[in-house]
Amino acid sequence: MGVFNVGLTGLDAARAGLLSTQSNISNVNTQGYHRRDVVFGTNIPTYSGIGFLGAGVQVDEVRRIYSQFLDSEVLTTQSLNERYGNYSTHARTLDKLLGDTNSGLSGPINNFFSAANEVANSPTSTAARQSLISAGNGLATRFHSVQSHLASVQNAINDEVTVTVTQINNISSRIATLNRQISEFEAISQQPANDLIDTRSKLLEDLSKLVNVQVLDQGGQFNLLIGTGQALILGAAATTMTTVKDPNDPQNLLPALKTGSVTLPAMDENVISGGVLGGLLAFREEVLKPAQTAVDRMAYVLASQFNEIHNAGADLNGNLNVNFFSFSVNQAALNASNTTGVVNVTIPSANYTLLTDSAYVLSYDGANYTLTRQSDGASATGAIGAVTTIGGVNQGFTLAAGVPAPAAGDRWLVRPMNDAARTLDVAITQPSRVAAGSLGTSANSANTGTGSIGNISFSGPPYNTNLSQTVTLTFTAPGAFNVTGTGTGNPVGVVYTAPGPQTISYNGWSVTLSGAPAAGDVFTLAPGIGDNSIASKFANLQTSTSNIEGTMSYGGAYNKLVNYVASLASDAQISFDSQTSLLNDVRAQRDSVSGVNMDEEAAKLVQYQQAYQAAAKSIQMANSLFDELLNVLR
Repeated sequence: MGVFNVGLTGLDAARAGLLSTQSNISNVNTQGYHRRDVVFGTNIPTYSGIGFLGAGVQVDEVRRIYSQFLDSEVLTTQSLNERYGNYSTHARTLDKLLGDTNSGLSGPINNFFSAANEVANSPTSTAARQSLISAGNGLATRFHSVQSHLASVQNAINDEVTVTVTQINNISSRIATLNRQISEFEAISQQPANDLIDTRSKLLEDLSKLVNVQVLDQGGQFNLLIGTGQALILGAAATTMTTVKDPNDPQNLLPALKTGSVTLPAMDENVISGGVLGGLLAFREEVLKPAQTAVDRMAYVLASQFNEIHNAGADLNGNLNVNFFSFSVNQAALNASNTTGVVNVTIPSANYTLLTDSAYVLSYDGANYTLTRQSDGASATGAIGAVTTIGGVNQGFTLAAGVPAPAAGDRWLVRPMNDAARTLDVAITQPSRVAAGSLGTSANSANTGTGSIGNISFSGPPYNTNLSQTVTLTFTAPGAFNVTGTGTGNPVGVVYTAPGPQTISYNGWSVTLSGAPAAGDVFTLAPGIGDNSIASKFANLQTSTSNIEGTMSYGGAYNKLVNYVASLASDAQISFDSQTSLLNDVRAQRDSVSGVNMDEEAAKLVQYQQAYQAAAKSIQMANSLFDELLNVLR
């Protein structure tokens, strides 16, 4: 019977090989499948007087072929690939919005200043003034549109973060369940649970697309670490991931791990660096937030500077102190620490050119305040009134404690120009309200002396309400003159010492008298409602390089933003393409080890078929020998 048994073991072994090979062939296109290889071992031989005789073959195990190093490389590369792909998609979409003339700001800005030029060329033209108002409305509408889109993207990122966290929880829960099932199965069967392990590997790949994880193989059970070493899965237990408000920006959500009732600190883009989640967080921090601040700053500075010039001018009715634009900003720092302490933000009127594209985080330890600029991490510590000077540079705004007073541990997000773009509007509707002219000076044509008047300047804003009143200087003698006009007090006998120059100031203006006026000479200051002295300043704003940070024009600042976003989008696309190529290479290397090779499997089919036939032949031979033996005995 020993010959029969040996043959039967051969049949069983060949059958196992055929089944394993057929399974490999059938799963050639199954994602996550690792090819199987049957491991054979010899049965315990039988002792005889001439030594040990072979007892056939046995199947020791069906081995799952894999390389832990290559599998790990696939996870890491795939995580980065998804990160750059997601980042690139969002950045290219934003680049298209900002750079397109039909959706960006460059067109409306140029149209607005073109309209200002027309008013400078024809200051009394109602059509030109109406065009300026219309162009201002178009510019404000485009600011609304751009900032609304940016806000929508911010909300969408929060939604995507929430959805991604839910997906991570679902997958990590399934992996933890598989850890338990694999452990139980292998303990009972003493064989590897290959199919369950393949399922877990596929889930690991799916998880790596969402977030970067570190895999620790603990005797067949996978522990997964996330971020800087926080445990996402320990054996059969999965930690729940949730979302919390960003401690530096309460308008944004960040992922965080939750253990029982304890929520661990939030994980930002410095901790979550891979997968879809890492791409979302990096895009929001590196592209979206700077773009929001830059657009708000441009709206704030343009409106403030235009209003400053417009306030000094006179409209067709002789009115001054009229704002062309209206806007409001959220001048209270956003509380980021769940406390009630208030900090108020103020931008002095002369400081708008000092403002930067960055947001800031202010913290208070009970004794000192620390203001940190988010764009580069530079900071200043001290009294609340002093920390807005960072590295010796004034940041353009001031801070003051409000009510309720700040307490130790409080934090605030400071965005000085927050909401400027969203609330920007044109404050006037009538063409006559456009202030194109200014207070002008003139000398009476009948004057006989050599006196002159000029170099007019104004104090403000705000401007004196009597600034638009006509004022007359009449010389009663070469060294004295009388002043006549509303708001001046009409002084008489004001002393003038020839040949000057001598500064005369009333109603918020100052002029310079010089030369030698004669008795009876008259000089007049009156609103120049028909001149273009103010309108020309509007037009000059377009090419001025002292508007933004004191070095850029509005067009230059906007081009800087567009180029910044385009550069990051391009870099992300290049990184994505590079990671895609690398991922394909790593997958090819892994598949060369773990994947199913049809040529190899076809050769194995022939090998096991021949082994099966040979084993069957040996059984047939044993049967013939047994029949011969029976015939002899008969």
